[in-house]
Amino acid sequence: MKSIFIIIINSFLFISCGMKDDMRKDDTPTSGKVNLFFDEGLTLHIKNQIYTFQTTYKNANIVLFPSNERECIEALYNDSSKVIAISRPLTIKELQQFKAKNIYPQTSTVAGDAIAFIVSQDFADSTISLSELIELLKGNDSTFIKGKRISLLFDNPNSGSTRQLKDSLIPNDMFGLNCKALKNTKELVNAISSNSLSIGVCDYAWLSDKDDNTTKEFLKTVKILAVSKKSNETAYMPDQSNIATKDYPLCRTICIIRRTAEFSLGKGIETFIAGDKGQLMFLKQGLPPNRQEERLIEVDMTPLK
Repeated sequence: MKSIFIIIINSFLFISCGMKDDMRKDDTPTSGKVNLFFDEGLTLHIKNQIYTFQTTYKNANIVLFPSNERECIEALYNDSSKVIAISRPLTIKELQQFKAKNIYPQTSTVAGDAIAFIVSQDFADSTISLSELIELLKGNDSTFIKGKRISLLFDNPNSGSTRQLKDSLIPNDMFGLNCKALKNTKELVNAISSNSLSIGVCDYAWLSDKDDNTTKEFLKTVKILAVSKKSNETAYMPDQSNIATKDYPLCRTICIIRRTAEFSLGKGIETFIAGDKGQLMFLKQGLPPNRQEERLIEVDMTPLK
């Protein structure tokens, strides 16, 4: 009788374990396995979003791949990743390439973001204009601070920040010889902090959460430049408010792009980040969410007696 009881218990445990394994293998909005490629500049926010998602949904196995914008899109196209996070939607040309393979990516805009310019704490200035940036990008680096050669350092040659500056400010020109790219933002911050004649280009998402330990360490050695559209106009810092109002000249949007079906883990991630919890996390980490819940305030107009 005892042996029969043990067999029954073991069978139950075996079935339970099998059910749990099956749940992790099934591709549903809250379970399964998926690779998520994302632009390295979004690291702090994506890691926070996915940690919270996986804490809530234990059967979801999301493998994170910090990368750059170009590799993210290639991974989505080649099916190395079912869902990606980058700082822009796909272009018409990119969508046509996906369509040629009978793939129709779905995109959700989830938050505002910006390109930030960082300098060492003893850098000679605290502002820069778009016209000055254009000259620096072209290689006219002695025009910004008279008699000084200024270098522009990028976080990665294929990052969204690098691509956006090229496309928006010097679409018909090449980067000057004073422009160089490093491997990632941490390497960039280290290089900028020790060079008072260089300006770093990175994603503001690394610097938005003033309570984050990594951000605190970054801002101990570098500072952020305010940017103006013209030399004689007001310069704005890339902060939550100025990104939301678009007063900061170089804003962008964080997009979650997937190639999976509606009932899939990729869709679950997209829905979570675009939903109430995900949007609140962006807000608390210093980026403007794509949408905020309305606050209804009832005012009692009854006269006081």
